Amino acid sequence: MTTPQPVPPEAVAPIARAVVAGIRHAVPEHAALFDAGAAEFVATLLGGCRPAPVGIAAGADAFRRAGVAEHAAAGELDRLSRAYQAGGRRALPIMAELGRRGHAGVVGAGVEAVFRCVEVLIHLSTEAFRAAQAPSATDLRRDLLRELTAGRPWAALAARAGWQPPERVMAVVVAAGVRIAPFDPAVLADRTAEQPHLLLPADADLPRLLGPGPAATGPAVRPAEAATSLRWARRAWELRNRGVFPREGIVRWPEHLTTHWLVADELLTGALAARSLAPLSGLSGNQRGKLAETLDAVLDARGGAPEVARRLGIHPQTARNRLHRLRALFGTRLDDPGERLTLRIALRAERVLATTTEAAARSA
Repeated sequence: MTTPQPVPPEAVAPIARAVVAGIRHAVPEHAALFDAGAAEFVATLLGGCRPAPVGIAAGADAFRRAGVAEHAAAGELDRLSRAYQAGGRRALPIMAELGRRGHAGVVGAGVEAVFRCVEVLIHLSTEAFRAAQAPSATDLRRDLLRELTAGRPWAALAARAGWQPPERVMAVVVAAGVRIAPFDPAVLADRTAEQPHLLLPADADLPRLLGPGPAATGPAVRPAEAATSLRWARRAWELRNRGVFPREGIVRWPEHLTTHWLVADELLTGALAARSLAPLSGLSGNQRGKLAETLDAVLDARGGAPEVARRLGIHPQTARNRLHRLRALFGTRLDDPGERLTLRIALRAERVLATTTEAAARSA
């Protein structure tokens, strides 16, 4: 195998300038990138320097930046390749003229050297173009989260993103702009969504990751059921915004199951409360409130009027009077375990629905 002959030293600079001038002419929008440093780099290649030290030559960055710029402009990689080939052809007349002036070996060695040089330039721009095309690790992990929470196949994307799925995961909705503490490879995040959210291991230390919040979690589920966890986390965040859940801190899904259940179908819950508490409907607002409060205490208490009085902070005789009134309104329902449970649910439902109504009124 013959070793390529270098271009004679006296011919390197003019040939390099001709190559770069041809490139600048072929892609004028990138002309500013191809400065004297780029010409010096081309001269280094033409002088017989092998491709190995390309990365240490400052002028090589011009051709890398050209690849990035072409990608940013939604251009085509082949267009840059054609521009570099055009630059090589631009050097042919220079080599021919140098040959006529007695520079022996310029044409033969020069054509081969220019061909090798163009290959290196194309390689540099191609690598940069493709690197610009490739999604970042952050983009891959965000796309993985979107696939998971949409219920679409995600295993191949998880492998590309380097995500090891935990046995159980939990979705968390957070406020826009929330700061998430140091990068954790097990946590997936989509900060650009309308409702920014995360997917993290079910046993994750939320205060460490999110600080004091605010945030709302969904249930712990298998990774394939991430969409379900996100749906409940979004529901919890909505209820937080409506004032049903605290606005500060982290609303943890398992701690609010009863409320989630009561507001899952507000029409049904409202009908249950209205039917169960119908005996109170004919009373004035003040009377109704006091008797509802007393009924709640009666359902919680194991003793009679004295215990109810202690719970409510009222006189025992006042408690007895209210108990007599409740007995007249509800009768034997107060003694039936099933009815007592229904009444407790109805009172809790009424409070929850009242909270949502008040919150809606404040925001109107």
